[in-house]
Amino acid sequence: MSEKEINSHISEWMRDEAEQPVVMSSRIRLARNLDNHVHPLMYPSEKEGERVINEVQDALPELTLQRLDTMDQQSKYKLVAKHLISPELIKQPAAAVLLNEDESLSLMVNEEDHLRIQAMGNDLSLHTLFEKASEVDDQIDQELDISFDESLGYLTTCPTNIGTGLRASVMLHLPGLSIMKRMNRIAQTINRFGFTIRGIYGEGSQVYGHIYQISNQLTLGKTELEIIDSLAEVVQQIINEELQIREQLNRHNHVETLDRVYRALGVLKYSRLISMEEASFRLSEVKLGIDLGYIELEDFKFNELMIAIQSAFLLDSEDDKSVNEKRSDILRKHIK
Repeated sequence: MSEKEINSHISEWMRDEAEQPVVMSSRIRLARNLDNHVHPLMYPSEKEGERVINEVQDALPELTLQRLDTMDQQSKYKLVAKHLISPELIKQPAAAVLLNEDESLSLMVNEEDHLRIQAMGNDLSLHTLFEKASEVDDQIDQELDISFDESLGYLTTCPTNIGTGLRASVMLHLPGLSIMKRMNRIAQTINRFGFTIRGIYGEGSQVYGHIYQISNQLTLGKTELEIIDSLAEVVQQIINEELQIREQLNRHNHVETLDRVYRALGVLKYSRLISMEEASFRLSEVKLGIDLGYIELEDFKFNELMIAIQSAFLLDSEDDKSVNEKRSDILRKHIK
């Protein structure tokens, strides 16, 4: 995989000609550790981390290895922006990521655990993603000794991941529920059933553009399929509630919603300086307007624009424009 492909604004798996109104993406992540190594947070030196990277690379020769210590900081943040690695991986002294050709498969090496296997897609096909991640997991298990206990399951650095080591998540665009201030109630409700709502980059991250990540919290005591089925059920309920709220906004708050959409469109079309936060929420409102049939925009790609406007992709230009100015240039170019 070339540096040009790594630094492109969007991974191939994210490209979708017909974006869905609510579902943006899904991910299956499996946490695994090697039996003959201390956990990454306890490495006595970088050499231990290098040993793990080499062993994993040998086990998965068909994937392309990217060592983070050979990359500049901006390139690392581009990988974060594309959801290929976590912000935590950047902090590790000996870290790497292995990618397949379309970047729908990402293996973080030496984050909190030795391995974080991630399979990603742009719909709700969680079972298909689990099968994809499991194939890689089986391949690794044939080549390396994985930490596993008959009673506890897969052994992980964080106790909440012990068991299956599975974290299933779905990224949802929820402007209706967010505008009507329903998200706190939903978060409290699903938390009682072992699920959580986070920002766009997971735990501790900020919410941008009314985008929320719904995922399971616990992995012990249930099978992988039970976790996935439960998450899919919770997500479908949230989707249904979001669509009901949108219908209410359209029927009972039509003028206010129309005004919100067209104000957002005006900001995006005519601003000369715009922050990431404001741009993300204005893009969300325009996407809401498109989904409700208020406006039509040719080649409007919400998912792609949400990636392209992030600072990591705006810092490498040779001109002296500020990031906020470059962001507004991109938006004016793509929203006509």
